[in-house]
Amino acid sequence: MESSKNNIQEEDQIDIIALLSKIWSSKKIILKTIVVFGVFGLLVALFTPNQYTASSMFTPNYGGQSSGNSGLKGLASLAGINIGGSSESSKEISPMLYGKILESTTFKKELLDAPLKNLADVKTLRGYFENKSSSSVLGTVKEYTIGLPGKIIGVFKSDSKEVASQPVEGIALVSEEDMEFYEAIDEILSISINDKDGFIEMIAKSENPQIAAQVAKNGELILQNQIIEIKTKSSLELLTYLQEQYADKKTILNKTQDRLSNFKDRNLNISTSTFSNVQTRLQSELQVANSVFENVVTQLEQVKLQVTKDTPVFSIVKPVVFPNKKSEPKRSMILIIWLFLGAVLSIGFVLAKEPVQNILKEINSKKED
Repeated sequence: MESSKNNIQEEDQIDIIALLSKIWSSKKIILKTIVVFGVFGLLVALFTPNQYTASSMFTPNYGGQSSGNSGLKGLASLAGINIGGSSESSKEISPMLYGKILESTTFKKELLDAPLKNLADVKTLRGYFENKSSSSVLGTVKEYTIGLPGKIIGVFKSDSKEVASQPVEGIALVSEEDMEFYEAIDEILSISINDKDGFIEMIAKSENPQIAAQVAKNGELILQNQIIEIKTKSSLELLTYLQEQYADKKTILNKTQDRLSNFKDRNLNISTSTFSNVQTRLQSELQVANSVFENVVTQLEQVKLQVTKDTPVFSIVKPVVFPNKKSEPKRSMILIIWLFLGAVLSIGFVLAKEPVQNILKEINSKKED
């Protein structure tokens, strides 16, 4: 047993020594490959543009619900609106929804059209993308080389695109240009959600520090506004309904008051049973109209308070700071990666060359036989 173990160890040692000797004998090829990869890595490191990162961290604070909320449910149901129970309406929005909002076309469209400052002729993110794509030599070359077949096919498919571009209710229409801009936004803007502590971080990366800072801030504001819109949707619908009812009931109340006043003015010196009956009916109508109007006013004020309670308040934990230093790339790391890649590929080629040649020879010899 000991002799067999010794033989196995000797074979392993001989194999390792053989591999090392093979690598050493091909050291010139390996060194040349490493140098070539090093040059490529250096060029990549030098020509990779700087990236600047800006971020904003905030947390949403949701208001509590009052016990009087149940009194609104009956009136809301008459309007066809379900505001749910107090526990349901006080439920916080899932943090996973924040990421979905960032993926939506509504968010990206608002971000594209949000104003930008301190960028010469560029006023929006859309304008920045348009200037960048038109001034990019690489983008022009790509458009008329790799993208040339697509442009030719697009000419023959122009009629079908016109048919497909007809608007359909409930379906958002996104042009090809906007879709490219949306993909560019995905590369610039991202969100990090700390579900445990309840923090949301908006992160923007760009070659331009002004773009990074302002996109992070605009993204933060748009996200917060859309969250507020989602959270207050039910109570705002009820508020709109009550405002309409307020206007209608006020008009009815005023007309009832005018009818009673006109009746009294026309019958100042008349005292009959008919006069008393009509006056009593008009006064009853006025009391009902006044009671309904006061009830609507009360409900309207309650819903206004409900809207305020449903509106989340966002506390800024870390405001956006203009990035003065680049965050990427780490040029030394790029060079090291390329050197390591050159070493691995060259050594792998040296070690695999002879076995591959032997396999090919065996295949050829079997074909000849």
